[in-house]
Amino acid sequence: MKISKKMARMMTVLMAVLTILFAAGTMLNGVYASGYTIPSAVSTSANSALGNIGGMFLSVAQIIGTSVAVVMLIVLAIKYISAAPNDKADIKKHAVVYIVGAIVLFAASALLGILKNFTTGITA
Repeated sequence: MKISKKMARMMTVLMAVLTILFAAGTMLNGVYASGYTIPSAVSTSANSALGNIGGMFLSVAQIIGTSVAVVMLIVLAIKYISAAPNDKADIKKHAVVYIVGAIVLFAASALLGILKNFTTGITA
């Protein structure tokens, strides 16, 4: 698979932007407001029940996603090992798609975990 100059330049810019965002994210300090409660129209028991349901859903989604990613990796590795030399290039194309999908899967589950931790810290 040949990458054009435009695509290579776009990937370089994307990697530079992501590096800057990650570096800035590690340098930021957390700001905590003390003594302020967020008014809520829903009772605290309903909030905790919703948090428990959301936590269970998140855990199940992470377990299923991780197990599917591991099984796909094993299948792809077995195909690559047992393939003829001419077919290995085609399998490598599938590997790139797998890696991008796995990164998206793990990033989405990490973001959902961060969101869950943030929302459980809010008390009414």
